[in-house]
Amino acid sequence: MCICGGCGKLIDKRFYYCPWCGYSRVQKEEDDSAKLRYAEFKEKQFQKRYNQIEKMEEQLDSLEHELSILVLSAEMHK
Repeated sequence: MCICGGCGKLIDKRFYYCPWCGYSRVQKEEDDSAKLRYAEFKEKQFQKRYNQIEKMEEQLDSLEHELSILVLSAEMHK
């Protein structure tokens, strides 16, 4: 048994439509599935962006280190 999303009455899980109000359980399941897929997509997108930012931070740190060595070397050769 499950609760109808339309009228709130108990209906058998085997029913695709509520016998009381006609609410479609199929559409609800598709909506939930689409929301889940979208949430997974957003999480993957967030993780990808986070990884890109981390990589850029590492590159920036490396460039800062190289620049400090270059500046020190230039000062020593004056």
